[in-house]
Amino acid sequence: MDASVFRFVAEELAARIRGLRIEKVFAPLPDTWTFSMGRAGHLVLCTGKPTPFLFLSPHKPENPPSPSGRAMWLRKRLRDRRVHGIVSDWPRRRLALELSAGEGRWLVLDLAAAPALVDSLPPEFGAAPVWPELERIIGEDGLWRELPHLTPPLRNRLRSIPEEQARTLLRDIESGAVGTFYFGLDHRGRSQVSLWPLEGGGACVSVLEAAQQAHGRTLADMARAHGGEDDARSRNIRRIERALARVEADRTRLGEMVAMREKGLALQAHLHGLDKDARLAVVRLCDGDGRELELRLDPGVTVRENMTRFFGRAAKGERGMGIVAARIQALRRELDDAKAGRIGPAAPPDKQLSPVAPGPLPAKYRGIKVGAYRSSDGFLILRGRSAQANHQLLTKAASPFDYWLHAQDGPGAHVVVRRDFPAQEVPERTIQEAAALAALASHLKMADRGDVLLCLVRDVRTIKGANLGMVGVDKVLRTVRPVIDPALEERLRLDMGS
Repeated sequence: MDASVFRFVAEELAARIRGLRIEKVFAPLPDTWTFSMGRAGHLVLCTGKPTPFLFLSPHKPENPPSPSGRAMWLRKRLRDRRVHGIVSDWPRRRLALELSAGEGRWLVLDLAAAPALVDSLPPEFGAAPVWPELERIIGEDGLWRELPHLTPPLRNRLRSIPEEQARTLLRDIESGAVGTFYFGLDHRGRSQVSLWPLEGGGACVSVLEAAQQAHGRTLADMARAHGGEDDARSRNIRRIERALARVEADRTRLGEMVAMREKGLALQAHLHGLDKDARLAVVRLCDGDGRELELRLDPGVTVRENMTRFFGRAAKGERGMGIVAARIQALRRELDDAKAGRIGPAAPPDKQLSPVAPGPLPAKYRGIKVGAYRSSDGFLILRGRSAQANHQLLTKAASPFDYWLHAQDGPGAHVVVRRDFPAQEVPERTIQEAAALAALASHLKMADRGDVLLCLVRDVRTIKGANLGMVGVDKVLRTVRPVIDPALEERLRLDMGS
């Protein structure tokens, strides 16, 4: 997170959390901290390189079964203490929360260090930064070491745009008059927030919303890597690359078979001048340009039979080339999906060229009796197989931002579409497939179509005293009316090896 962005994060954060209590402290991942701030949400701080960040999340990140010692130490000293004020030292990407009475007056949140409780702040903390002329900012390399708010990304941006635009941008940052914040990918493909447009992203008037869009994805990627999913993905990529190398070798071999047609045609053109029934190891012919051509034959069969074999091998090679070309296309698509983090192929179900590679079921779903499916877009879909499993899937395993589906106006299984982060978009095809899976395990299973409710998990609640699996729904996103195809279950089912 760039210093110029951190400035606006600190300003907006101050308005959101001043007067609130710190309810609890968590350490969901290495170099990552979560402070539960009541109605404001969860303040997430990541100090790990290469992309440290700070943002407010409406959802608490998943935590390890046992909190770390440092998290427990902070939790004991911060719980129920109010935030009276915030002092921002944004050029150095740090801020201090002034707390109510307790051990340490200030909680310092620094993008380059773990959270710290201190009794007083250094004299330079929060000092106004110095703003040199544009010419010096652009022309002097290494200036950021003296003036850390003039970061390399900011200086590169100022260099890349016309002078008048550069002066306007610099003036807006200096005065704090920026009103639009962008999220997307930087030149290294990392999710970031910026004061100028980024690739593959969007724009927000709230910098905290932009930070949530960018770094919610980053946090999900970190969680997958920490949980070993990246190792599984690397193994899958290597598996696909090995298969692709084998199929490429098959294509080379088949190309050599197809080339035998030329040998067959050469023999056919000269067959009238040869002993057709002779058994020869080599024949020497002249091609159409008068050049001598040497053909090696199988002496175990006649010249005529060698010609027939050449044509037969060429025809077989041509048939195989079509199959191999389709397989190469499928593997390359699968490889692209694996490298991009998509778990399944992007082709429509009726045009899939290769099956979805199975993967391990995430740990939090193990031990729950669920059916596991992979949508045509690569999303993991879970369906409860009993009332108890429905209850456990909703209350113990699903994230608040996952999608929940259930057949309308009747009994049925709970279905959850797993999302990696709150802003992740789920294609309509996946929604339709998940709705169909919900209908197939409900009173609608014998119908051609039926209505299925689509909600966020956070809007579905258990009913005290009711039977397991019975829930109340506070908000329905929409009603889905899928085509109920019994063959869908078998097509999307994951073989978990159990």
